[in-house]
Amino acid sequence: MLFFVIFQSIPWLLLLTLVVCLYLVWVDVKDEPGLEFQVKAWWFLLVLIFHVPGYLVFRVWIGA
Repeated sequence: MLFFVIFQSIPWLLLLTLVVCLYLVWVDVKDEPGLEFQVKAWWFLLVLIFHVPGYLVFRVWIGA
């Protein structure tokens, strides 16, 4: 999202990648036991803002 805001354009491939990353985060956190809604929303927004690096950090956190 930061990339889109900074460069004022949305390449279709990056937009598709963002949508896929957001879907995968939603799939992972929706059934995570013991995780509050606020934490789920925080991860979703982190991936939305930072796109691929945010998704990679999320995957490391889920794996730990």
